Amino acid sequence: MVNPLTKLPSFLLLPALLGLGVVTGCQRGEELGPVASAAAALKIRDALTAGGSGGGGAAAVAMGTGWGTLKGRFVFDGEDVPQMVPYNANKDMEACTIAGKAPLQETLLVDESTKGIANLAVFVRSVSRVHESAEAGSGKVDFDQKACQFLTHVFPLVLGNTIVIKNSDPVGHNTNIDGKNSFNQTIPVGESIDFKPQKEEAVPVSVRCSIHPWMLAYFLPRKNGYVAITSADGSFEIANLPAGEDLEFQVWHESASGPGHSLILTTPEAKDLKWSKKGRFKVKLGEDEVKEINLAVPSTAFSL
Repeated sequence: MVNPLTKLPSFLLLPALLGLGVVTGCQRGEELGPVASAAAALKIRDALTAGGSGGGGAAAVAMGTGWGTLKGRFVFDGEDVPQMVPYNANKDMEACTIAGKAPLQETLLVDESTKGIANLAVFVRSVSRVHESAEAGSGKVDFDQKACQFLTHVFPLVLGNTIVIKNSDPVGHNTNIDGKNSFNQTIPVGESIDFKPQKEEAVPVSVRCSIHPWMLAYFLPRKNGYVAITSADGSFEIANLPAGEDLEFQVWHESASGPGHSLILTTPEAKDLKWSKKGRFKVKLGEDEVKEINLAVPSTAFSL
């Protein structure tokens, strides 16, 4: 009869021999604990080498091929379009007003003619593949302030790029970025400071000026370029997304009433996208597909 132990890998042979007491040298009389058997060792071998004849262990994760595009619009579904009021500017009035009036707030911008909703952030939470057009960058992006207002209200950035924080006002500003990429420096009149964020954020974080506390913007650093901010007519487009895979998108707005300012929708169109109570929806794109979604957003989705 063939001894089954001779078929064991070397890393399993020694424990089996120890359990059978086939080790020479110093012997101890006390109880050594449970005794391993050859059959048990064989089971361990089978478990470790399971995975089929393809050589290999665990099955490879299925991945799609090619790329697709997601585009769409978010439209305010309500009779009365929200009207923004001026910021409560109360110092440096000559610099912080235009013709004696402070700039309008941007808490919820809805276009009068199209009812499109601006400044919604739409981005993929994670992907298995990244197209070269969406990879980490190495350039510079301007972030300016004028009339005591940040000129870009919701500001995305692909990690690897550098923000050039400018001050185009005749008064100094203190730019304070919250979150993992904490930044808090004074930007003198007419000057700029380079800042290179290193960490991704799950949602946009606030940007403020402690000298002029009404100033407010939002900053969203991501590892890839699969992020869009809706324009004035509520439209967005994210190109070269990995096709053939389930993609989960997050939707955020500073005035959205969901947890963490996530946008919650329960319309039939949203249900088709498996919209969650965390402001997320799912899409699977075909290769070279351009998928368009159009979503009506009720006034109840916001809290002002």
